[in-house]
Amino acid sequence: MGLVTAIAVSDLTVSYLGGDGTPLPPVLRGVDLRIASGECVLITGASGCGKTTLLRTINGLVPGFFDAAVTGSVVLDGQPVDRVETRELARSVGMVFQDPRAEFFTYDVTSELAFPCENFAVSGEEIRRRVEETADLLQMRHLLGRRLTSLSSGQKQKVAIAAAMMLRPRVLLFDEPSANLDRDGLRMLRDTVERLTAAGVTVLIADHRIEYLTGALDRLLVLERGRVLHDLTAADVAGLDPEWFSERALRLPVSRPLHEPVPSHPDGRGPRLQGVRLRYRGGDVLWQTDDLSLPDRGVIGIAGPNGSGKTSLLRLIIGAHRARTGTITRDGARWPARRRIRDCAYVMQDIDYQLLGRTVQQELLIGPPRGPATERRAAELLEQMGLDHLRDRHPLTLSGGQKQRLGIALAAMKQAEVICLDEPTSGLDAGSMRRVSELLTRLADQGALVVVATHDEEFAARTVTGWVDVDSGRLERRNAFTSVSDPDRKETP
Repeated sequence: MGLVTAIAVSDLTVSYLGGDGTPLPPVLRGVDLRIASGECVLITGASGCGKTTLLRTINGLVPGFFDAAVTGSVVLDGQPVDRVETRELARSVGMVFQDPRAEFFTYDVTSELAFPCENFAVSGEEIRRRVEETADLLQMRHLLGRRLTSLSSGQKQKVAIAAAMMLRPRVLLFDEPSANLDRDGLRMLRDTVERLTAAGVTVLIADHRIEYLTGALDRLLVLERGRVLHDLTAADVAGLDPEWFSERALRLPVSRPLHEPVPSHPDGRGPRLQGVRLRYRGGDVLWQTDDLSLPDRGVIGIAGPNGSGKTSLLRLIIGAHRARTGTITRDGARWPARRRIRDCAYVMQDIDYQLLGRTVQQELLIGPPRGPATERRAAELLEQMGLDHLRDRHPLTLSGGQKQRLGIALAAMKQAEVICLDEPTSGLDAGSMRRVSELLTRLADQGALVVVATHDEEFAARTVTGWVDVDSGRLERRNAFTSVSDPDRKETP
C-alpha cells in the first residue's frame, strides 16, 4: 500500500440543485477521507447513500456537469480538483459508469477502445498496442471488432472498463462494475484491480457486492445518509461475522453457498421446449435443446456466462423471439408466440424502456382494469417494494435500484402466469434484494412460474428452486430435471 496521499477529501458537503436553482437536501455531509496511492477502496451502503455522488465529485462531474452546491474540498495528487482543467482530469481519472451505454461513443469494440487515445493524439502504433494489451488483460480479445449493439450487458461492461483504462489513468473510479458480470467476469475484475493497484493506480469502487474483491480490497467505506459511518481495513472486514453486515442491510462479504434447490419436477403443465434451435439475427445457432421441460410454478434460475443466450431464452419464452425449429408447448398444448405474450410478464434489464407513466403510481395503473381493487393492489405492491413514499415521483427520476423494484411491481400487477426477469437485482442493495426475493417467492407460492436470469449468487441462494444452465450452445436442466443435448454442429441459415 502506498504512503503518498492520492486523494484527500475534506469536509465535503454536496447538495444537488432543484429546477429553480435551490439546493436540495445534502447527498454528502461533511465527508473526510484520505486515500493512499495504490489503494483499492470499496464504497458501499444502501441506495441513495451518496456513493455515486462521491465518485462524481472526485472526477469533477460534480459540479462541472451536474449542478450542485459544493462546500469543502477534493484534492487530487496535491491539486484541488476544481482548479484542474477538464482535459487533464480526463487523462488522470478514469470512470466506469453504472450504465455502460452512457459512455459509448462509437459502434464497435475496437473503435471504442481507441477513442479515448485518439482524443489525446496518441500515435496509431501505441493505440494498437494498448488495445491488444488491455483486451488481453480483461480476457476480451474475442470481442474486438464486434458491434457494441450485439454484445450482452456483461460484455458491454467489460468494454466500458477497458475503455476507461486506455489512457492509463492514475485513478480509476468504478460505479457498480459487478452488476452485469458473470463469475468469470468478477474474477477478471478482481485480478485486474490487483494488477492496477500493484502498479500504483488508485482504485475506488462504489458497489453493493463485496465478496468478489476478497484479496484485492484494502479498505471498505460504509456510507449512510451521506456520511462515512465505517472506515474498515481488509483485516477488519475479515474479522466481522455475517450478522454485522445483515444488521446494516449490507451484502455479505463472503460467498454464500448456493443450496441445492428443492427438486421441482416437471408435471407436464409447465412450458416445454422440444427440438428448439435459436439463431440470433441470422447467425449461427446460439443454443439448442432436444427437450427442456419446466414446472408450472416455482422460481427457476437461468445461469450461464455473459453472452451465452440467457436473455434470448427469456425473450423466447415471452414470445419476443420465435423459434424457427421445434415446438413450444404449455399444459400439453401448443403455446404460440401471441399466446405467450398474453400469458407472460417481462422485466427487462434496461428497465427504462418499460416505464411510460407520469408518476410511479400511474405506472402501475397502466393496463389493468380500472377500479378500487386495482388501486389497492398497486398500493400494496408499492409498499412491498419500498416505493410507497415515491408514488408521486416521475418513474425516470428514480434511482436504478428503485426502477428495478418498480419493474418487478409492474410484472406482479399483471398477475401473469409466467414472469420472466433479466438480472432483477442488478445494482440493488441488500435490503432491496431481499424485498425482491420475498416478492418473487410469494408470487411463486401463489401459483406463478418465475424465470430469472441472474449472476447474483446471494440472491439465488435465497430464492431459486431450480436451474437451467445455458452454456456451450446447450440448455441443461439441473437438479434431476430433464437434460438436453449439445448441438452437434454450428449451422448457418
